[in-house]
Amino acid sequence: MDKEFNSLEEQIEKLKKRGLGILDEDYAKRILEKENYYNLINGYKELFIDKSNQSSDETYIKGTNFTEIYALYLFDRELRSLFIRNILEIENNVKSVVAYCFSKNYGHENYLKITNFNTTINNWEQNKTQSQKVGEVAELIANLHREISNQLRKNNPMISHNVLTYGYVPLWVLVNTLSLGTVSTFYSYLIQKDQNDIGRRFNLKPEQLSKFLFILAIFRNACAHDERLFNLKSRKKDMSPNSIKTSGIHRQLGIPFNSSNNPTCGKNDLFAIVIIFKLMLPKESFNVFINRIKSLVDHLESELAVITIKNVLEKMGFPENWEDISNI
Repeated sequence: MDKEFNSLEEQIEKLKKRGLGILDEDYAKRILEKENYYNLINGYKELFIDKSNQSSDETYIKGTNFTEIYALYLFDRELRSLFIRNILEIENNVKSVVAYCFSKNYGHENYLKITNFNTTINNWEQNKTQSQKVGEVAELIANLHREISNQLRKNNPMISHNVLTYGYVPLWVLVNTLSLGTVSTFYSYLIQKDQNDIGRRFNLKPEQLSKFLFILAIFRNACAHDERLFNLKSRKKDMSPNSIKTSGIHRQLGIPFNSSNNPTCGKNDLFAIVIIFKLMLPKESFNVFINRIKSLVDHLESELAVITIKNVLEKMGFPENWEDISNI
């Protein structure tokens, strides 16, 4: 059946019939009109739904109020703002180091040469042919070409100046226009010694840094597109989990391990991003970040009634002692 349009009044009545308390209907209408019913209610109702109800129509936990769902919605908005700010700090740092190290080794315009990338078949790629591996690198280079073309069409002054004056765009200029996902792919196809050189700048092994960049790109995109963040899980295109490697931080926090010998949280959830921040942000930036998280969590806790802050933190993948990460 097609979805039918519901007026604000009808939306309010639907919520009330399902057991949601609405003390100020005019206020609720203003919020629904401003924020969108689908984004607010459908996006954040899960924790408030009565799971014991066996009927086909979902109902809310007794005592749930509209303002409580809205508080979680606003909390998530603040989370997106906070997380993307710190992801961008890492992104800028990584872009700068990648452009510097690559240009130092190969020159300022040689990022369009296949021979400057790794085209050998790795142990985990035995099902690929040599031609396919070269094709993957060629696709990366084609994407870089397209990015230059796109920026020229947009009259990007930095790109236009370099092309019109010198006939090429240095990598340290182009990298500023590349997405974190493209930079992640660029890094993953670098020759091993170049990956090692860049990884050492962050005290990370290449496979760690490569995975961190891939996962950061997923969460960055969610923040940039105003998607729900607090319960986001990083997944590959085939929907299988894509997780960071178990680190000493998981063990020092005493996070329990499951039957597959993996920590039960901090792998592909929001706390995994906190762990990445711990390993990649300057100490001062990380401390500011943690203090801001504490403030947001404390404020949300004061707004909750029928659910607890523990319910929300579990969805975020935060262990009970998550604040102790500051002392590691």
